[in-house]
Amino acid sequence: MMAGDFHGFTLEKAEQLSGRLREVLSSGQAYMLTRFGVDLGLDPDLYPTWIVLSATAVVLLLLLALSWAAVRGAPLLRKTPASRADLRSCEPDKAGLAKPVRAEEQRKRNKKKPPEKVRRALGGTYQEEQRKRW
Repeated sequence: MMAGDFHGFTLEKAEQLSGRLREVLSSGQAYMLTRFGVDLGLDPDLYPTWIVLSATAVVLLLLLALSWAAVRGAPLLRKTPASRADLRSCEPDKAGLAKPVRAEEQRKRNKKKPPEKVRRALGGTYQEEQRKRW
């Protein structure tokens, strides 16, 4: 007898939840139509309760997975993941020191320094002599 009451109670709550979700879907569809002029062509009253509830569960799980990936920093999308051994170093003074990134070093090396303006014996600079030659 107790199992029948529990089964009836869960069905009643599922119908109530499904009804609320249908109302939200209908209002969202009306909002899309008025705001953007897009008719999605959905009639939430035609779908059974289990489809509405399962679709809602899938959407919530996708949102949970996306938020988890955003919080974790999406480690699967990184090309070069940071090694955890560096982060767990026993020597705190060496772990805190970071070597410059190679890209920064390359940029510093590739910067061409302007030629020094050295006064020549004739009174002109090296740059002026180069201009005269060309």
